[in-house]
Amino acid sequence: MADDRILIEGLRCFAYVGVPEHERRYRQRLVLDITLVTPLAKAGRSDDFKATVDYAKAAMLAKRITEERPYKLVEAIAERVAAALLKSFRVEAVTIRVRKFSVPQAESVGVEIRRWVVKEGLR
Repeated sequence: MADDRILIEGLRCFAYVGVPEHERRYRQRLVLDITLVTPLAKAGRSDDFKATVDYAKAAMLAKRITEERPYKLVEAIAERVAAALLKSFRVEAVTIRVRKFSVPQAESVGVEIRRWVVKEGLR
């Protein structure tokens, strides 16, 4: 596995999310941090856009998935985003962090997951 990473940090999304129904009445601000693990040496040596991941497209895909439907759990958002990124881009692994800001006692709450491609499918 490559040790190179593309970072998408602070992706602002507005989604219907929460276990209680009243939390899902209005869009809430979420922040996603995404790490894409993929070899970057060829792109770095050649300065060729085709040799890397289009991180703008990756960010747009993550935002679309986050905002396209209501969710109860940020865990579900993280899983769907991870699966879509692994399917859509040539990456070996992804780390997704989803934070929300609805718990008054905390600056934010959220989850972080890591998923990767293995020969027999997703792990």
